[in-house]
Amino acid sequence: MFQHRTGVAAAAFGLAALGLALPGTAAQAATAGTAGAQATCSSVWTSHRGDGNVWAFSGSNCSGDELGHTPSWDSNWSNSAGPFTGSDNDRATSLVNTGTQGGRDTVAFYLGSGYEGGHGCVTFGEKYVTDLSDDTFTTGVAADNAISSHQWVTENACSKFFH
Repeated sequence: MFQHRTGVAAAAFGLAALGLALPGTAAQAATAGTAGAQATCSSVWTSHRGDGNVWAFSGSNCSGDELGHTPSWDSNWSNSAGPFTGSDNDRATSLVNTGTQGGRDTVAFYLGSGYEGGHGCVTFGEKYVTDLSDDTFTTGVAADNAISSHQWVTENACSKFFH
């Protein structure tokens, strides 16, 4: 009789534990899926800081499409060469600088290809710009959805900084 009660108690305990575990597992899965889908500029910078890259996204706060990331430069975002290509041109709304401190740790973004048409910069210390809608290039032209090239420079090479 004692063995029967022990078996029933163990089975009841197992079912109770399973019942408690399943909702928690489902909730954890939903949270993990949501967190992965909602990356922010802060999380991109924290996860990749110091890796030497510049990042560009089509939406505000690093949402939408990741247009690309690279430790390199690109003089023409609309052509088929370089790290940014074709439809990346004129689509950036948020930017992240995970470059390294010292030397050329600032990224200059330009209105035109070939580093023309005015610029705006993001330093390593500034980290990221979540929304370019309030920013302009040195020429006064709105920067949101208007970047066509970028290059790494020293901070003192910039006269305008995105915020």
